[in-house]
Amino acid sequence: MFGRRPRFRDGIAHPLRRRRAETLLAAILADIRRLQSLEDRLDLLYEVGPPLRNAVDQHNRALHHLRAIVQAGRRTGTLPKLRDAVLEMEQDDISAAWFALLVTVLTGPPGPVPIDFMLGLVSELRGFPDEFGVRTVSVYAAERRKADRPIDGGSLPYVLQRLYDARTDANKDPSYPRSQLLRFLTLLGEEAVQWRRENGLSRLLARFPDRGAVVGEVVAPSEAAMTDPGRQVIIQIRVQEVEPNGPVDDRVPFTRRHYFLRGFYYVGAVDAPHEFGNSTDATDLFTGDELEQRGREFLYAWKEPAEVGRGAHKRYEFLLPDSLLGYPADLWPSGPAGVPLSHNCQVVARSLTRYDDSSIHDKWADRWKALDRDRSPADALARIGWMTPGTAEHGVNSTLKSWNCPNGKYPPLRLTGRTDLETWLKLHTDLACLGLGTAYDPHDNLMLEAVRDALRYDGIPVMVWRRDAGDPGLLLEALRDGGPPALLAELPHRVLGARQHRRHDPSSVGHHITLLWDDPTLVFPNQFSQLTGMRAAGEGAA
Repeated sequence: MFGRRPRFRDGIAHPLRRRRAETLLAAILADIRRLQSLEDRLDLLYEVGPPLRNAVDQHNRALHHLRAIVQAGRRTGTLPKLRDAVLEMEQDDISAAWFALLVTVLTGPPGPVPIDFMLGLVSELRGFPDEFGVRTVSVYAAERRKADRPIDGGSLPYVLQRLYDARTDANKDPSYPRSQLLRFLTLLGEEAVQWRRENGLSRLLARFPDRGAVVGEVVAPSEAAMTDPGRQVIIQIRVQEVEPNGPVDDRVPFTRRHYFLRGFYYVGAVDAPHEFGNSTDATDLFTGDELEQRGREFLYAWKEPAEVGRGAHKRYEFLLPDSLLGYPADLWPSGPAGVPLSHNCQVVARSLTRYDDSSIHDKWADRWKALDRDRSPADALARIGWMTPGTAEHGVNSTLKSWNCPNGKYPPLRLTGRTDLETWLKLHTDLACLGLGTAYDPHDNLMLEAVRDALRYDGIPVMVWRRDAGDPGLLLEALRDGGPPALLAELPHRVLGARQHRRHDPSSVGHHITLLWDDPTLVFPNQFSQLTGMRAAGEGAA
C-alpha cells in the first residue's frame, strides 16, 4: 500500500476499539465551546484542507458533525493536521490539549504503554476538574530539574503527551521513557487520593506494578513528593478599584468607592519558575462597605488554591489600591470555620498600582536587591528605616501621635513636608524596608504622599506598620520573638508567628500588623502564560 497515509495504528483496528476512540475524540472536541458553532467548525475544516473538508457531510448538531469530522479524519489520514489546526485555533483550551494527546497516541509511533490504557486514562482524567494535575506537574518538574533532565511544564495533557511521545537516545537507558511516564502516573494517582477520586485511576494504574520504582537518578518517595518543602503556591487576589461614573475621587472614603475581586494562583518551587495554575472570573462591582462580606464569600467559593497548596509553602498576596493599603484583609476567614487566613499561612499586601506599571519597576528591583545585601548588624530589624509624622506646629494633623522611633542603622525621618522623604532616601540608597511610626491613613495627605512616593518614585519594596497606631517598639519585640532574625527576607515568616501568638486577643500586636511585601520578581504581566522564575531578595531567600 505504497503512499498510504497514517490512520489509526493496528492496535486500534478492532471495530469496537475504533468506535470507542472516535467517540472519545468527538466528545473532547465538543467540549471546546467555539466548536459548538457551525461557522467555526467549517472554518476548522477549511484550515485542514480539501482532503478532510470534502469527505465530511455537514450536520447542524455539533456532536454529530464532530463525530463525522473525526471519522473522516481517520479515513483520510488527516487527524494529525486536524490536531494542529485545533491547537492553533484554541491553544489555551485544555480540551485542545487532550485532543492533541489522543491523536498522538492513535496515529503516532508506539509509546511506552498500550493504546487501550491511554484511551482509558484520558477518559478517566477528563472527569476531573481542570485544575487537577497542577500539583503533580509541579512536583514532577522539580524532580526532573534536580536530576538535570528538565522537562517543560504545562497542562496535564501536555506533559502526558511529552512523556508518551518520548524517544530513547544513545545516552539514556532504553527503559527511560517508560519509567518516566510511570513515575508521573504514580504521582498523579497520589494526587487523586487527595481529591478522593482515586478509584478509576487506581484500577488503571494497577496494571503497572513497577510504577513505584526508582526513576533514573530520581529517588522520591511518594509521600515526600506530595509534601515537598521546596514547593510554593502563590495566591494573588486583586482588589481592583473602579469608578463607573468617572475618575476615582481620592476624597471619597473607600466605603463609598467601587471595587471588584479577581484571583489567580501560581505553583512552583521556591526560588524557581512558577507557572500559572488557574484564575477566577471577576466578581460583580460592589461598594467598599461590602468588602469584608464579599471577600469572605470569594474565599469560601474559591477552594482550588487551598487544595493545590496542601503540603506546600503558601502565601496569599493582596494586590491593593492606595485607598486600601491599610485594609486588614489578613483577618478574612478562608472558610466556614472562621479561622483567619493569616493564622495558617503568610499573608501580605502589595501595591496594585506599582504591580501594573512596568515603567516604574527598575528602581523597585534595585531596592529589592539591597534588602539583605548588608547583613550587619546581626539583628536584621535594625535595618528598617522608620518614618513618622512630625509635630503639630509643622502642620501635621494634631490628633496623630508621634512615637519615638526605634533605634537602628538609619536615623528616623520625621515628616514635615513633601520633600523630606526624597532627601532622606537619597542619603540611604541601601534602605529597602520602611517602617511607619503610625497607621497608614489615606486621608492624611502628608503620609499618603510619602507612602506613594516611596512606592512609585523610590522603589521601596517592603513596609511594615501597626494598624492600631501603637508603639512600633512593641511591633519589633513581637517580630524578635525567639531571637532576632538575621535576614529581612524572614519578615513574612516572622509576621506569621506574631499573628499566631495570642491569637484570640484582639488587642495583641500580631492582630494589627500590615506587611507590604512587594516582591518585584513575582510580577506576572501575562496571567495565562508560563512565568519567569523568582530571584532571591538581595543575598537572602525571599
